[in-house]
Amino acid sequence: MKKRLAKIGFYSGLVKMVHNIRPPVGFRILMYHHVTDEEEIFLPHVTVRVFSRQMKYLHREYQVMDLNDIIEMLDRGETIPPRAVVLTFDDGYEDVYRNAFPVLKEYDLPATVFVSTGFVDSDRLPWTDELGFLFKETAKADLEIEVGERRERFSWRDEAARLGAFREVKNRLKELYDPDRVELCDHIKEQLAVSSHNPVQILTSSKIREMGEAGISFGSHTVHHQILTRISPRLAQEEIRESKLQLERILSREVKGFCYPNGGVGDFNDVIKSMVQHAGFQYACTTVEGVNGPGRDRFALRRTWTSERSLSLFAARLLKGSV
Repeated sequence: MKKRLAKIGFYSGLVKMVHNIRPPVGFRILMYHHVTDEEEIFLPHVTVRVFSRQMKYLHREYQVMDLNDIIEMLDRGETIPPRAVVLTFDDGYEDVYRNAFPVLKEYDLPATVFVSTGFVDSDRLPWTDELGFLFKETAKADLEIEVGERRERFSWRDEAARLGAFREVKNRLKELYDPDRVELCDHIKEQLAVSSHNPVQILTSSKIREMGEAGISFGSHTVHHQILTRISPRLAQEEIRESKLQLERILSREVKGFCYPNGGVGDFNDVIKSMVQHAGFQYACTTVEGVNGPGRDRFALRRTWTSERSLSLFAARLLKGSV
């Protein structure tokens, strides 16, 4: 029913009418990860076809702005233009360069890419990508893990059940502190017994520089994509500080923005926010859903995950909860 109503509103012109009568106040930050050639259900993604349609719509109906520019406007006490939208990409995948970057150039749209610098110029990936690849490729049909004193068994006979098991296991791993998570990841890898190589890649330094020279902004996403409340304060401080220094060495310019890995309400706190601020960042993004008004905490900016295939649902999502 929701999809049908969104479609009726979009194609009847009702969404545009609401947009014109009551333009959204504040600014919404859209969050992307992978932009893939085809559907990849074990990755957080949109296809390049869906992404292209969304960018065409934003170019026509919204004012897409660079996040650094918006923060500077807020610092000067200026009013953010109505219908302001920001584009962000987490982790810094090569498919953003290959599939999203040409579309952004086509419509002359700014964006910010948050990079986990420890994976740049290497064949290593964040553990979440490795886990998704294991579940996608394994010939096994079950998995047994032990979290604390709790032993759990997962089994699957079709793709939907396999995807459900992957999501549950990923959530269990996110609860763990290092090195417990690392140890359990190794145990899972041994059980699922995948010998093929994961084709997913992180951006290289040269591609980061190329995108930066073309006007794409970059921000830090820690060094190793660690959930900062699941590691020691000393290590968290190092992950934050070093990611900034490493990215600035690649770009030869100041890096102003930070993004909390995972980014939910339990993945950062006042101590972590203070570390980010003291490292010299000017703002930080979460994955908490919402719109950002003028009084929003600069170190807890809200974002919107836009994975809808339907353009009408995408348009409806942009109007939801405007401040």
